[in-house]
Amino acid sequence: MLAAECAWAVLRSEHVRIRSLLALIEQALIRRAPPPSETLAASLLAHIERLEAFESTTHRPKGVVMVEIMRDRSPEATRLLTRLEQESARCHQLLTRAKALLSRVGSGTGHGFAAIDTVLGEHRALMLAHLDQEDTLLHSQTALLLTAQEWASVASSISEAMRLDQQRERLRTRRRAATDVPRSGGCVR
Repeated sequence: MLAAECAWAVLRSEHVRIRSLLALIEQALIRRAPPPSETLAASLLAHIERLEAFESTTHRPKGVVMVEIMRDRSPEATRLLTRLEQESARCHQLLTRAKALLSRVGSGTGHGFAAIDTVLGEHRALMLAHLDQEDTLLHSQTALLLTAQEWASVASSISEAMRLDQQRERLRTRRRAATDVPRSGGCVR
């Protein structure tokens, strides 16, 4: 089924992007030098927000139709979807906690980066396991349970989500270009 292969190719490529965003967070933590700095906190916060934005506006919308079709198809599929949803909620909680901890760096109320390391380490491990389950278990369940017509609906919804992604990117590009306009007749660098 071509629609199924195309849908999973898109989802897996996004999983690669999520893994690379997780790696940026991990690299920022590894490279830090004591004492914890506001610069590092700002960098980590930017990486976390980029990951959250990608997850919520680009990746998650592409799976909505597939999840709706899969729900209640089989007890095993329902358990898997419930577990994946719980993991997603836990990942969101962990990132919210990390952002709260990062906001305290430099304000004198933070406790260094030990707690941030712990929270982000737990998030990374959970998110990587979650992505692996989507790539293996969810893929297997969809192959067993979805018909060719349902795959066509999934592929169509992914195509529409990609069109919306492209529109958002064009809008961001225009905004960036508008802010890069020279103010005093000089060159943009």
